[in-house]
Amino acid sequence: MVDNWGGILGNVLILEQQQYDPVEQAELAEEYRANLNTDQQAAFERITSAIADRTGETFFLHGPGGTGKTYLYNMLCYQLRSEQEIVLCIAPSGIAALLLKGGCTV
Repeated sequence: MVDNWGGILGNVLILEQQQYDPVEQAELAEEYRANLNTDQQAAFERITSAIADRTGETFFLHGPGGTGKTYLYNMLCYQLRSEQEIVLCIAPSGIAALLLKGGCTV
C-alpha cells in the first residue's frame, strides 16, 4: 500500500513534487536524453539502474564547469518525475538551486 505521506504529514516539499505532470516530465526526459553525451548516458544508466534495483548506492557527479552535470541532474529529475517518483533537488547555494528544475537550497 502506498500512502500519501505529503498529505498525511503536510510536507510542502512532497506535496509540490506530486503536482508534476508525468506526461510532460516524460516528454522533457526524452528531449534531454537525446542530447546526452557518452559519459552522461553511462552515468544516467548506472544511476537509474541503482534506483530500479533499490541498491542504496550513493552517487557523486563531479567535473569541471561546463561538462553537463546540471543537465544530467535535470534529466534524471524529469525521468524520475515521469515515473511519479518523489525527487527533491537540493543544492548548497541559491544560485546552484536556481539551475535545478524545482530546486531549493539545503
